[in-house]
Amino acid sequence: MPATAAACGIDDPFDPTENVECGAGYLHQLLRRFHGNATLAVAAYNAGPGAVDRYHGVPPYAETRAYVARVIAAYRSY
Repeated sequence: MPATAAACGIDDPFDPTENVECGAGYLHQLLRRFHGNATLAVAAYNAGPGAVDRYHGVPPYAETRAYVARVIAAYRSY
């Protein structure tokens, strides 16, 4: 995550505004990379895009699978 913060040009990763802007921008990049597939983008946000590429989908990590399920469920509830 320090590399992601550095790539965003964040001065203070604990600053809420900078943190949210970076996270939203990163998610936007992942959505483009995975052609709008929110499930893959969220998995990549959690586990890294390399893991999603390596497994050709959501990686078999329990933490990532739980994270994806929670985020997608929340997204669908709106």
